[in-house]
Amino acid sequence: MYLGLCLIGVIALVWAITAMPSRSRVETVRPRDLERRDAQLRGCPDRVTMADVYRALRAYALPEPAIARVVGMAAERGIRARTMWCWMDRFGVDKLVLALDADVADRRLQRYLDAGTTPDWAAMSVFAALNDDLGPGAMPLDEILDLDAVPDRDELRFDLSEWETPELPAVATTEVDLSQFDHLPPIFDPGLPLTQSSAPPADQSSSRRAGGDDNWPRVA
Repeated sequence: MYLGLCLIGVIALVWAITAMPSRSRVETVRPRDLERRDAQLRGCPDRVTMADVYRALRAYALPEPAIARVVGMAAERGIRARTMWCWMDRFGVDKLVLALDADVADRRLQRYLDAGTTPDWAAMSVFAALNDDLGPGAMPLDEILDLDAVPDRDELRFDLSEWETPELPAVATTEVDLSQFDHLPPIFDPGLPLTQSSAPPADQSSSRRAGGDDNWPRVA
């Protein structure tokens, strides 16, 4: 019995000795180690992982829902971890959020990073505001385009049997004497277009009418 208790105690002591250094190493990360990691990533951005992206986002004191939103938008639009980390390292986390809200592609972000240029933040802010589904005083799109809220066609019918049309007062008319136009021929159709008379050319005498009339009608 005593031998078993001693064996258990030795095993517990060995486990405590081996676990304490590893635990302190995991829980305590010195700022110098983080700086060394950042310098390593700047020299070789291909080594960036999503753990580095999360660390940079949490260093900016973003809340967890905002971090989840940023990572989700980046994954949806194909933004790589390398591009996200390099963009945050150069411009800041707020500019990464702005670029994601403006729906800037990964290739365009990488183009700015490779060229060493700065994008037009004002124009990017305009696109981000246009992409915002919940602008100031606006309604969500799922409420504006709610197809379930469209009424049935039968509900759009109205009973017009009780409607009445008001009787309009009769308008007094005066008779107009048109007897002065009785000598004119009756009009049965709109008639011919406006014409004017002119003599045909001399070399086209064969086109004259049989009566020898030189006044050949020509459309004006």
